Amino acid sequence: MILKRFLTYFSLVLLATACYKYNKPKKPKNLIPKDKMVNIIIDVRLLASANGKNKRTLEENNLQSEAYIYKKYNIDSLQFALSNNYYAYYVDDYIDIYEKVKDSLGSLNDKFSDLAEKEEQEKKYKDSINSIIKKDSIRILKIKNYISALVKKDSLKPLIKKDSIRLIKLKDSLQILVKKDSLEKINLKTPVEEGLITPVSDIDFQ
Repeated sequence: MILKRFLTYFSLVLLATACYKYNKPKKPKNLIPKDKMVNIIIDVRLLASANGKNKRTLEENNLQSEAYIYKKYNIDSLQFALSNNYYAYYVDDYIDIYEKVKDSLGSLNDKFSDLAEKEEQEKKYKDSINSIIKKDSIRILKIKNYISALVKKDSLKPLIKKDSIRLIKLKDSLQILVKKDSLEKINLKTPVEEGLITPVSDIDFQ
């Protein structure tokens, strides 16, 4: 909206200049300086180009572009119109103003492009760091689980050793019992079984 109004002012001024090129306008008492005009037009262009999220932000804050410009630079519509009319009469000054506007907008565009590229690079770097941290976390977890398994295994070793001692003792006890049974069997054998001389009463003399 504000851009359309400024363009309307410019068009009217150019038309007036063409029709009354010999009528030099009086210099306004509150003429806006050229450098300030440059800044005003830059802001007008930036506000006019706002779209998407930026435009919604302006609307949500009930920010009127035209009122914002006038308040920021402490000017009014009449002052701007008279100043613009005065500069438009001097074509070289008018061209100089717009060349500076063009250069400034170009510099801003380059700056924002560099910032966007830098932010993209920082995002990629951050994503890479997060990926490395995630991989390292997985590795650390695996190592932790492995160490826990080793600790658990080592804690079982005394029990295994203790059970082995019990088995050895049990085996020794069984061997003693087996040996004892064998001795008892030997003691219960008859004299014949032990290879002694047969008694005379048992000899058959037939």
